[in-house]
Amino acid sequence: MSPDYQINYTHSTLAIQLRGDWILDSEYPDDFDDELERQFKQNSDIKQVTIAMEDVTQWNSALLTSILSLKKLCVQFQVSLDSSQLPDEMIRLIALSSKVPKRNVDDHIAKNTSFLHNVGSNVITAIKDVGDVIAFISNATAAFFRMLKGQSVYRSSDTWLVIQQTGAEAMPIVSLLNFLVGAILGYIGAMQLEKFGAEIFIGDMVGVAMTREIAAIITAIIMAGRSGAAFAAQLGTMKVNEEIDALRSMGISPMEFLVLPRMIGMMLMMPLLAIYANFMGVFGGALVAYGMLNITLEQYLSVVIKSVTLNDVGAGIFMSMVFGGIVAVVGCQKGMSCGKTAEAVGSSTTSAVVTSTVIIFVSAAILTVIYGALGI
Repeated sequence: MSPDYQINYTHSTLAIQLRGDWILDSEYPDDFDDELERQFKQNSDIKQVTIAMEDVTQWNSALLTSILSLKKLCVQFQVSLDSSQLPDEMIRLIALSSKVPKRNVDDHIAKNTSFLHNVGSNVITAIKDVGDVIAFISNATAAFFRMLKGQSVYRSSDTWLVIQQTGAEAMPIVSLLNFLVGAILGYIGAMQLEKFGAEIFIGDMVGVAMTREIAAIITAIIMAGRSGAAFAAQLGTMKVNEEIDALRSMGISPMEFLVLPRMIGMMLMMPLLAIYANFMGVFGGALVAYGMLNITLEQYLSVVIKSVTLNDVGAGIFMSMVFGGIVAVVGCQKGMSCGKTAEAVGSSTTSAVVTSTVIIFVSAAILTVIYGALGI
């Protein structure tokens, strides 16, 4: 039945009678809202509006929208609306749509706080975050030792899957970027060394730089953006879906079942990726040395072999293991501590990448100083 309406104005009262199916699928009367506004403007002495829908067979949000528009007109023209003849469901929906969220006084106060208050709040938040990370690391370490004792509950297949994702599947991007970094180092070195007639030492510069630090740092940044973000997104989504709570309810430790395989896989693959990155970086430098300086591959490799020591290689491998632990711990910690909304998952993923990158560079600086003090 097509929707229809009748409007009568008597004794300062505007009576509205609705009939038919007031749903979007039917021939909805587009002139209903315009007619209501015309009635208000034409009859300036309206004191009350009544609306009845006893003859309405079906209705949905389309009718609710029209009644809300009518309510706005009543407020605008200071007219009372009598909704007593409406169904209880419609009255509840109108009341629900008219609710205004309670003003949060604390948020308003926080915006007007002093500079020192904001600095103190940020410092307290940072200290709390550091404490959470330390607690997470201690729990992860305890889970690792339980694994060594054979007391942890996790699936070895998950570890192999992480090894595949963080190892073989990461090789293309690791190859490309480290090759380009080696080529860039070789190009810059070639321009400078050529001025002094010391072109042959380009292999020395590229080999030591790549094996000692650059390959490990570049690979760690790649894995932070690739795998660390994936860890945070995976665990964050599991928390949103309450899968982590389900594991706890079954007596399974999420730290052992979810975090431990990711930590093991990342820490095992990072040294191997760093060694592979060393070769790609040296190869990139070799290509530049041959193309710009006409240095043969044999000459280039002989310089690299003489200049690069086991200490350089070992320093880079140890650094990559530290970086692998950082990426895995930060990614898992951000995922496990995120909120239960889609926005929180995105924020935790972004935070995991940014935090990992910052800690990687800080750790690289600290390890470089330590290597220098130890004479490595």
